Amino acid sequence: MSTKIAAEDYYDKFAAKYDEVLKQPSSNVQYVNEAVKIFHGHNHHQGSVLDIACGTGFLSELLEGEFDYTGIDISSKMLDYAAQRGYKTIHKPIETALAEIDSQSYDFVFCLSYLLCVEDVATAIKHMNRIARKTIIFSLDETTEEYIQKVGIPVSDHSKMVIENAMEDYFIVGCTSPTLGITIRTRMIYIELNK
Repeated sequence: MSTKIAAEDYYDKFAAKYDEVLKQPSSNVQYVNEAVKIFHGHNHHQGSVLDIACGTGFLSELLEGEFDYTGIDISSKMLDYAAQRGYKTIHKPIETALAEIDSQSYDFVFCLSYLLCVEDVATAIKHMNRIARKTIIFSLDETTEEYIQKVGIPVSDHSKMVIENAMEDYFIVGCTSPTLGITIRTRMIYIELNK
């Protein structure tokens, strides 16, 4: 078993090549494009976006419309790239940041392929429901025992948790780990809020 490192260190080291890895055919990253497809399928074209675990802000390259982006990430180096894409940035663990954000303060909340790193996912999802005015799109990765053992940071499998109010909720092939070659199934969830 490999030694686990802090998520911040892991993602700081990954920041410079993150976009390149997302675009590599061998990584087969589908969850971001699927989120964009869901989002545009519901005719969203403008508003404020909270991008949780935003990484380099790659989402802004794919959404078509006029959006004001704020990104939360544990990696300052990832946020440097997001800021270059016009993001306002919050450098904190997402559990801390979400608790500090005002209710109904963003139209749209995204959290793609990061909740596997969060222990208390139920609370994170409650915060997303509280913060969003219109919609939430998030993903839950089905992490195999092999992946949990071999990946360099602590992760969990939350893919089977019950989500009550989802309009869309289904699995896709989310990605293939670029370092381990393990394919991850990803559960895509779309929620519309009636506040």
